[in-house]
Amino acid sequence: MRVARAVLLAVVMMLTLSLLAVAQPAVAAGAADADSKTVPGADASPEPPPGGVQRIVSLVPSVTETVFALDRGDRLVGISTFCDYPPDEVRGIPRAGSYLTPSVETIVALRPDVVIGVPTPGNQTAVEQLRSLGVPVVIVGELTLDDTWQAIRTIGRWVGNEEGANALVERIQAQIAEVRERASRVQPRKVLFVVGHDPLVVAGKGLFIDELIGIAGGINVGAQSPGTWPRISLETVVAAAPEVIIDGAMGSEAGASLEAYWRPYTSVPAVRDGRLRAQSSDALLRPGPRVGLGAQQLFDLIHADDAPSGARTPAAADATPGPAA
Repeated sequence: MRVARAVLLAVVMMLTLSLLAVAQPAVAAGAADADSKTVPGADASPEPPPGGVQRIVSLVPSVTETVFALDRGDRLVGISTFCDYPPDEVRGIPRAGSYLTPSVETIVALRPDVVIGVPTPGNQTAVEQLRSLGVPVVIVGELTLDDTWQAIRTIGRWVGNEEGANALVERIQAQIAEVRERASRVQPRKVLFVVGHDPLVVAGKGLFIDELIGIAGGINVGAQSPGTWPRISLETVVAAAPEVIIDGAMGSEAGASLEAYWRPYTSVPAVRDGRLRAQSSDALLRPGPRVGLGAQQLFDLIHADDAPSGARTPAAADATPGPAA
């Protein structure tokens, strides 16, 4: 149990740092959000050849998941250290460094036709080195849901399955529309989505998680603070008075530790009314093929005690939409 909890903690921390890096570094320090419609490095991305490519290195979990969801996983010759889904399929694929610091030497040795990543300050030097060596590098966004749709379509062109990518986007959007409809039948609740305790880091404004909270019938109180991943004080939490706290800082095995962390703040409605929700689902932190599942899980976390009959539990059907041929 301790090992499993440590792994969950490591995954949550990695994803948090990665998403912090996708936004500008100043955002992590509390500055205003960058324009999510501009993907740094995307303007230098090449165009795919007709029919796509055969050898792909993915630098990010959401890209790896998308390639598999498009039924082209056999074309992945390298993935990042943190690519772990689908679990059986990724197990034997060579690792090409971490999300933030890919290994240029390893990637070159893998002889990829294309390397696909997302914009982070940590990988910028490696991206420039790869491009200088003649390795095509494609940068896709992952900050918002619109970024997700565009990323899936871009990956679809590179793997030669543009039709499947469009179908995949439509299926995910249908999942999200279903959640939006369910949310229309319940009372909205103020939500705080926590990813770290020291410092206290929450999901803020202009992020796909912020969008999903709204879709799932929540009001993201973290959006009141500047930045996509603002650091806030416990006094700010008390003043915001969230009705639900979704806390991924300790993983799904938080139990008594999570209760102990929040117990002193009984004036917070979420604490007073017993709506502290531990979560460790990476579907909520990866803007890829499972983002529709993430919306479903958020609905269940927010409305666990008042969901209509037939509502799914957060652990239900953790599956990517079927492969798009």
